[in-house]
Amino acid sequence: MPTSIRRIAPEPGPVRILAVATLVNMVGNGFYASVSMLFFTRSLGLSAQTVGVCLTAAALLGVPSAIPVGHLGDRLGTRRVFIALQLLQAVFMAALPLVHGIGAFVVVICGVTAGQRGALAVNGALIGQVGPPEHRARTRAYLRSITNLGVSLGIALSGFALQADSQGFYSALIWANAFSFVLTAMLLLRLPDDRQGTPKPKIRGTEALRDRPYLAIAGLSGILSFQYDVIAIALPLWVVEHTAAPRWLVAVLLFLSGAMVVLCQVRAARPVVDVPSAGRITRRASIVFLASCCLFASAAGTPAVMAIVLLTLAVLVHSLGEVWFAAGTFELSYGLAQDHAHGQYQGTFNLAAGLVRTTSPVVLAQLCLTWGRPGWVTLGIMFSVTGLTVPPVARWAERRRRAEQPTRGSDHLPLG
Repeated sequence: MPTSIRRIAPEPGPVRILAVATLVNMVGNGFYASVSMLFFTRSLGLSAQTVGVCLTAAALLGVPSAIPVGHLGDRLGTRRVFIALQLLQAVFMAALPLVHGIGAFVVVICGVTAGQRGALAVNGALIGQVGPPEHRARTRAYLRSITNLGVSLGIALSGFALQADSQGFYSALIWANAFSFVLTAMLLLRLPDDRQGTPKPKIRGTEALRDRPYLAIAGLSGILSFQYDVIAIALPLWVVEHTAAPRWLVAVLLFLSGAMVVLCQVRAARPVVDVPSAGRITRRASIVFLASCCLFASAAGTPAVMAIVLLTLAVLVHSLGEVWFAAGTFELSYGLAQDHAHGQYQGTFNLAAGLVRTTSPVVLAQLCLTWGRPGWVTLGIMFSVTGLTVPPVARWAERRRRAEQPTRGSDHLPLG
């Protein structure tokens, strides 16, 4: 392996296995992301409105699956359940090109979405087990960079299918995504069995839902997660409709944001080694979001060149906050969970934060696109106030965790 790659690659062991599996899985997801809407409308003959309704219904039905699937991972083993979910997604994904009619489409897309939601919860628990606690945030950061890289590669490689606009090519890429799930499952078989070791205590299926400080942290994280949609939803419309910047700048800014995540996520996570440091870096991220919102606001009403400079600076600042937020929020979601129920807690965190984030498009549309400059400043203040609340709530959650945590050994998988 070349020296430059060796420096950034994890040591041989569970983390490297999970990294390779993540890369394979995300390349397949990139295939799917690039052609799915065109396949649904052009190949299956569904209207865009019908697809939107079906995807929304599937998302609403799939969200609650995170908690029971996470709980199942705690009882049967995280690795085993995660592998089963990969194979389940492979089956439903492979069935997509074969469906005829809206009824079959709804059933299959609900299966795909439920598998995705469940896998997200179990994956969070699995990441926390592949190394010692002090390396958790760094491992998650590395895998997040791999995720962005893999999706980008998949999208880039699918360009030929988009150009050909052929049902055969669309189907081939969807089947390639299905195969990526199978290959991912095969790679995950190389991970150690996490069921080995100290027997786990009996777990209540609603334990995480009763943990009020943990739910509070999840809710605060959900509000701060609006920052993802600032880039995905608010930024493109703000640039095109409210500034003098050229439209092509949107693509440049989106690429710049993604590149910042890939290049900076691992380094940004290095200071995060426990819950207190996670709370501090999340608070720091929220202040940075306030600064970026002010920069976005200032781009309106300026000449094109100045707007380009301000928007570019805003995205750079915002991306710094994003990588800090991602590092902090993962450590909070894992570090504040009870050791014997990480799957259930991850599912609960994803559910609570996800439900809060569902309001993001409406809030951003009102604040950023309707109110304009004052709305951007209001959004930034909302971010900063939320972030300032995180450390004290995290301390409350940590006190509760220590009071209720059973005495037991470490849950992380062996490194060799």
